[in-house]
Amino acid sequence: MRRLRKYLMAGVAVTLPTVVTGWLLWKIVNGVDNILDPLQRRLFGFDVPLLGFLVVVLLLIIAGSIAGNFVGRRLLNLYQLLVTRVPLAGKIYRAVQQILDVFVRDNTQSFKSVVSFEYPRRGIWVLGFVSGVTPQGWAPVADPGGERLLNVFVPTSPNPTSGFLLLVPERDLRILDLSVEDALKVIISGGAFVPTPLASAPAPARRPVPEPRP
Repeated sequence: MRRLRKYLMAGVAVTLPTVVTGWLLWKIVNGVDNILDPLQRRLFGFDVPLLGFLVVVLLLIIAGSIAGNFVGRRLLNLYQLLVTRVPLAGKIYRAVQQILDVFVRDNTQSFKSVVSFEYPRRGIWVLGFVSGVTPQGWAPVADPGGERLLNVFVPTSPNPTSGFLLLVPERDLRILDLSVEDALKVIISGGAFVPTPLASAPAPARRPVPEPRP
């Protein structure tokens, strides 16, 4: 029974993001189809298959191309400024934007390494993601003797979009042979999902953490 529960939780962790993403896209495409139905029947006399999907893809491409040039960036900044001034909508917009900035971008740019370290006391280990090198002056003990601190994001379980930032000496971190995607699956499943190669692997040895990208 325990093994079945473990498999169930792992299956939820693996499939839930895909299901939620698919449902959201379906709702958007279906909404666009409902808007375009009267127009396409008037123009063509019949429903055009996948028209809503194609329109959504086209709009995303146009939005991306506009945001990629100078004028588009200025317009986007103006739009964001206006939205963030709306009391409730501004908070929601900023929260969603911050989540997307971290989890939708290329993981090699958002998080460089998956690490483990002892926290909040010795003997208790947590998983974290290295997001950068701690700048001088961020912490009173930053680089007192030539050793750098690293910014480590420690997500909560089962919701990895929340968590906290720790400034950890590099010597206290153990880099794991684990991808960011697999680490997120472990966190979302509450530890029920464990990648097969790591299930029986020995404890990782300390080794230098790769230099995070700026």
